Amino acid sequence: MKKTILLIVLISLVLISHAQTAKIAGSWLMIKAEVNGEVQEPNFITDLKENGDMVIMDMEAGTWKYDKQNNSIVMVSELDKDFNGENKILNLTENEMVLLKGDAKLFYTRVDMEQILKDNSSSGLEGSWKTKGEDGLLSVLKFKLPDEFMIVTVGEGYTETSNGTWSYDAKNKNLRIVCGGTEIDGTNKLVNISAEELELENSGNIILAKKEKESLVKIERLEFSEDDFYTEDGNYKYEDESKLPWQDPYAKITSLLDVHQLLYNYSTLIEGTESFDSKILRANVYANEEEQSLSIDNIFYGFDSNNLPDDTELPVNYEYTSPLFPMVDEIFRVSGSEKLTTPAGTFECTIIEQMVDYDLRKKFWMINDKPGIYAKIIEDEPGDWGHYCIYELQGIE
Repeated sequence: MKKTILLIVLISLVLISHAQTAKIAGSWLMIKAEVNGEVQEPNFITDLKENGDMVIMDMEAGTWKYDKQNNSIVMVSELDKDFNGENKILNLTENEMVLLKGDAKLFYTRVDMEQILKDNSSSGLEGSWKTKGEDGLLSVLKFKLPDEFMIVTVGEGYTETSNGTWSYDAKNKNLRIVCGGTEIDGTNKLVNISAEELELENSGNIILAKKEKESLVKIERLEFSEDDFYTEDGNYKYEDESKLPWQDPYAKITSLLDVHQLLYNYSTLIEGTESFDSKILRANVYANEEEQSLSIDNIFYGFDSNNLPDDTELPVNYEYTSPLFPMVDEIFRVSGSEKLTTPAGTFECTIIEQMVDYDLRKKFWMINDKPGIYAKIIEDEPGDWGHYCIYELQGIE
């Protein structure tokens, strides 16, 4: 009889332990941490799998188990030693969990991924939104279903990218973003959203963003390489200078006598997105027939005389008699011709492909009957430190 009672007690304890384990298992968002009176909002998701695996922010982080004797969760992690150890359970309900780990009191709320997917899908947030911070820097907020989030900030000469997750609470109109170190991290009140505008409030700060429409600037990646310009023996394949439309250097002078400025739309692809940061550049033109001289501002570095970076001068303007003036003569080939339409007009163009140092590729559209004027230029440099940009002729003044 005693053995039977003991067996029943043991079975009951096992069932209670299993029930508690099942209650703990699931996805939990840490919404708050109290450490020595200081309140933090970590905003990261921990998945406690029923098989004992622990996943943090979609990364395999270690293992967990329920310790019935101490009513605690024991975590073991190789990813981050801070997760290791015992977490005393202070409170556990279906949707809330409070743990004590050392001096830290940790508050979790259960994440319902099905509801998140439903709310995210109907939120209208999917897509890219452009915003400018108080510092004037441009940022692109990219919301992707079911819950991927990315913010890309563009500064002078650099791009900073942060990745995280997002979830929209349709009931309370709250947008929670887990993307540490950014101004939009944490809980955002969705003040207003339309097909074109987004307004968020985060800790008293207002964030205004515009929906990124389908870009009129098309991305054309340049697939050729330096090997395409040489034979297997290392000899240069092309002697295409005679095929260029601007054969007479003095024709450049006479064709530009009445031109004072060339306006180009300069568009730089924002890394990790399909969005462009664009601005107008003005190239001053000085042509003198009597002195047989010609100068065109070399704005094909991304700036002009009106928006030079600090302590920077416009690059040296190369000799106008060179075949690709005002561009630099490098390894190039004539790849075809095209009638190209830009905001400045429709032009018959000769297409040039060029290799430059460090895998930088360029493609030019030389206007056949306007020596010295390019209708379009693409620069494409692959890799982590590369860039992609387009210059398109906007006007001839």
